[in-house]
Amino acid sequence: MLKQIKIKKLFFICVLFIFSSTGCDIVSSITENFKKNTDKTQKNTLSGTATSQSTGTTEHKNVSDGPISAENLLASVGNWQISIDEFNERLKALKEVMPEYDTNAPEAKKLVLDELINQQLLVQSAEETGLTQEKDVVLALEEFRRTLLVREVVRKLTENIQVSDDEIRAFYDEKKDMLLERVEYHVREIVVDSQTKANEILVEILKGVDFAEMAKQNSRSKTAEKGGDLGFIQEVPFPQMGNALLSLEDGAVSSVFKGPEGYYIVKLEEKKGGKQIPFEDIKEDILKNQTVLKQQQVIVEYINQQKEKVKIVVNEDLLK
Repeated sequence: MLKQIKIKKLFFICVLFIFSSTGCDIVSSITENFKKNTDKTQKNTLSGTATSQSTGTTEHKNVSDGPISAENLLASVGNWQISIDEFNERLKALKEVMPEYDTNAPEAKKLVLDELINQQLLVQSAEETGLTQEKDVVLALEEFRRTLLVREVVRKLTENIQVSDDEIRAFYDEKKDMLLERVEYHVREIVVDSQTKANEILVEILKGVDFAEMAKQNSRSKTAEKGGDLGFIQEVPFPQMGNALLSLEDGAVSSVFKGPEGYYIVKLEEKKGGKQIPFEDIKEDILKNQTVLKQQQVIVEYINQQKEKVKIVVNEDLLK
């Protein structure tokens, strides 16, 4: 039990780290703050303008944009503060990734707050020891900034993109011959070593001998004891079998053909699927697909516009 508690707490700490003020652009308060102060934050974080040159320590700022009133101040660590509203935003974000976690329970809230405080102690220690100036950390912060900026640009470009019902219907009408249910084949097989033997077996089957019995008596396949029964398959094992099945009606037997393990005869017991999918059954999928395509088109067009404004030089010889 103790081990389980430790593991759960370790996982919880990891989740809290992800949703901390330095690690997640999903939490609205963090994202909004980033939008307002991107350039300032980048300058201060990467160049260390908030760091004392003589002591190597950092002045810790509040999480919020302005001062926190006494009645709303939940906790502070040195000069770092967090309000009850900001804390509730953290709980909301945590609930999104851990729906089963009861963020309304007092003990759960206390655990979250304790871990945020512990985290801030570690952050301050890292800043005081100059860790924020190490190359790997600086590069990681820059990469996070770039990723967040790209996400924000893409979000703004695509947030109002919509696909109308008429567009969905037009796509369906144009592609309906391709929008088919997945085909399933109920197949039996007989596999033997020689073409001569396979031809002899086929003659017997065409005379009326039961396919399953012939498979049990002659097939070297693993399915022999089941009368060659492969059951319903959606993906044919190899192309030659697929070609044979395409030409068969339910209950028909193929001619002899060569495959990976010898010479084959197959019987198509039943074919299911392959019918056109009703519009209402696929409407939502078309909507998602066409929305993504529209979004991609807008992004590509925007990037091409930016390419016309900026000189781009690439030394392709270095890629060889």
